[in-house]
Amino acid sequence: MVERVSIGVMSNLIERVADRFVLGRPVGAPVAVNGGLSNEMWRLATDQGEFALKHMVANAGEPEFVGNIEAAFGIEQRAWSAGVPMTEPVPDPVTGGALAFVDDSFFRVHRWVDGEVGVGPAAEAVALLARIHAVGLVRWSTLAKVGWRAEGWGADLVELAQRVSGGSPDRVLVVDSHCDLDRKNTIRSLDGRLLAVDWVSREPTDVEGFGAAVNEYTRRTGIAVPAKPWIFAGWVAAYGGWLDYNAKHRAGTASGAAEVAETSARLRRLAAEMNVLLGQMAR
Repeated sequence: MVERVSIGVMSNLIERVADRFVLGRPVGAPVAVNGGLSNEMWRLATDQGEFALKHMVANAGEPEFVGNIEAAFGIEQRAWSAGVPMTEPVPDPVTGGALAFVDDSFFRVHRWVDGEVGVGPAAEAVALLARIHAVGLVRWSTLAKVGWRAEGWGADLVELAQRVSGGSPDRVLVVDSHCDLDRKNTIRSLDGRLLAVDWVSREPTDVEGFGAAVNEYTRRTGIAVPAKPWIFAGWVAAYGGWLDYNAKHRAGTASGAAEVAETSARLRRLAAEMNVLLGQMAR
């Protein structure tokens, strides 16, 4: 998890963020929300409702950071307008974008939704993904090379990175997507709906239920997912990048070390079980 700034320091800052986003008059102090892996989350009640305020930490200094977030925000806003089940994004009223820069930090806001994280079968999450894709912009494109080199992570992960990096067609149909719709980025709301949260614009399994999930996606969209290793390239690049980030910036913390261990284990499981997954896709 992210190592937090003290609540005393953050309270005044959160008030300024609330002013920037015109969220209303705060009712009580902001409450820190535990569980964030790469950013800080705060829950704030105002006379206009409750809001989730996210202090952006991971990669916030990278040149492509703002562009990535704002690209994702455009997709997110279109999905919200089309009725996709998700938390309501709140734009910065000054720029109309996702991010506001307050006291040398980036923040973004959504309306708060009570619920439970990551509850439900994989097929239900795939049905949610299909709804997102149904309202996304579709176009032919050259497949982006999102390779991860796996340097220093062992022969098995180097082989995995190489295996998923080749064999893709020159052009593919691409569609706007959430790009990181895993369990931690879904909420089961109190009214029973599965909601998408934490949208990102860069492409980021478990074997049990994988084939059923792919079949459900094909049933809902009419799109057959090719049973080829390159299908996993975005997933490998995303988790590989997350592994590198934690090893470089957070390995000295307990939460960072835990992320290194868990992420490397996920990648190694994919390396060991890819043939099984591809076999399920080919059925």
